[in-house]
Amino acid sequence: MQVITAISKYFIFLLLPVLLASTAHGQTSLFDVLQSTDQLELRIITDMDKVIGDRKTNASFPATIEVYSKNDLLSSWDIKLEQRGRYRRKVCGFPPLKLDFDKDQLEDRGLADFDKFKLVTHCIDDKVIGNENVIKEHLVYELYNIISPYSYRTILTKVVYQDREDKRRNIERYAVLLEPTSELEYRLNAEEMEDFVNPPIEETQAVVENQVSLFQYMIGNEDWSISMMRNLKAFRSKETGKYLLVPYDFDFSGIINTTYAVPSSELGLVSVEERAFMGNPTTKEIFLANKNLFLAKKDALLERLEQQKKFTSSQKYYMKKYVESFYPILESMEIPILGEELNENQMNDLRPENK
Repeated sequence: MQVITAISKYFIFLLLPVLLASTAHGQTSLFDVLQSTDQLELRIITDMDKVIGDRKTNASFPATIEVYSKNDLLSSWDIKLEQRGRYRRKVCGFPPLKLDFDKDQLEDRGLADFDKFKLVTHCIDDKVIGNENVIKEHLVYELYNIISPYSYRTILTKVVYQDREDKRRNIERYAVLLEPTSELEYRLNAEEMEDFVNPPIEETQAVVENQVSLFQYMIGNEDWSISMMRNLKAFRSKETGKYLLVPYDFDFSGIINTTYAVPSSELGLVSVEERAFMGNPTTKEIFLANKNLFLAKKDALLERLEQQKKFTSSQKYYMKKYVESFYPILESMEIPILGEELNENQMNDLRPENK
């Protein structure tokens, strides 16, 4: 009962705008349609040289995307493709993409006009390793869905990338489709803050910010920043006026442990698997409530990892052990508390190798 009370005190009022917004929209979204499609597969037909060739262009190029269920063609769409992700364009064999649907086409088919989807693609050309990394990143998104409703919904799907001129030139991989940010904005009943950095701590929803920080610490991710808003989206709540932080891009985290990820030298880390706490100071009450939340969600997190059948048992074992290694640290950890910030030695103690 103490756990439930501590959680409810700080979180029930946060859930209400999300629950109301998610049921208020009269139109179904394309994301909802795709999420409910059995055995979803996407086929993207375009000029493959433009997709994997010029990594410096910011131009969009035409493509056709076909939606399949159990090998049956359900719909076809004319879209625009864009490369995204400056770092991964440089280091990956295949760039991450943005899919830009036509709003008029969406509306003509009776769907809401949430039109821009990020597609998290494979980075490693090796099919087994590339697919494993994508599946693991999708799992991390789902783990954060368990922790917080202020999170992107995602779809793990097979994608066939097909050259428009040479149909034999196919690449088939797993990918993660992210809910359009405009749709997340609507669900949260909030306004996205674009080109936004250094959100004032007193204007940020502290409960949510601390959830993000603890989650990033749990998965061993240092490739994010509140001050620079790196791999974070900020939304101003229409209910409270506070900023809500939503994380994305987890492929540099220790729990995924990709071969192209590098540890943060600025934090003195020598391995991607090491952890460092990067959150803002908070109150003892908020930290206790979030600590109880993570403790209460432990079994659900591990169960979700156990349910994944698309990669090897050794990969599943690693991810479960990585999550489990967080909990002894959580039981005794101290984080910066407002008015009594930790010194450098105490911050170093937040790294497990120093425990």
